[in-house]
Amino acid sequence: MTKKIVCLFWLSLAGTGLARSQTVNCLVAFVNGQALTLTDLEIVREFGLFDQDIRGRSGDDRPAVLDALIDQKLVLDVARGPAGIGMDDVSRALEGLRERLGAGVFQAKLRKFGLAEDDLRPYLEDRLKYTRTVAARFSVGVAVSRGDVEKFYRDVYTPEQTAKGFNPEPIGNVFPELEARIRDDARTRKVTEWIRNIRAQAEVRINRDCLK
Repeated sequence: MTKKIVCLFWLSLAGTGLARSQTVNCLVAFVNGQALTLTDLEIVREFGLFDQDIRGRSGDDRPAVLDALIDQKLVLDVARGPAGIGMDDVSRALEGLRERLGAGVFQAKLRKFGLAEDDLRPYLEDRLKYTRTVAARFSVGVAVSRGDVEKFYRDVYTPEQTAKGFNPEPIGNVFPELEARIRDDARTRKVTEWIRNIRAQAEVRINRDCLK
């Protein structure tokens, strides 16, 4: 990194109010003028503070986690969410994270980044605000007809089970499960479209070199 780039790096941090005592090795993105560092990305990734379906993707998941982090920041910027997150909410989330990872793994991850437990609070607060904002906005259930379930059973469920080498259950046995899947899929599509529209109007710059 040249001296000029280093200067620009720290000026950018100072300009966004995000200069920290810890070393930040790369600015991975700017979202509506707010900086996201590679450290932010790695902390969110390491502690699993994003939708876990990303974990199922093969290869380097950092670009996908970065996109999720950018989407979260955009939603928090523009959406009027539910009542503010209290300290008790964050404390419960912190305790839940510690239990989910296990005390030993949790402490090891903190040491990896030179963090204290309280340093995770801003990340957990943002995550809680995001999930509650999305949940409040898309709280109305999607109407699902019997015909929708029958079509899903025929076109999706049955081929899935056959591909796995299983005999499909009779539709009556799995009707509630399939109905819930259809609702979840419809909600996911609505959320994705909403965030895509927000992102289309935002200023997002990504430094892909940080991920090399």
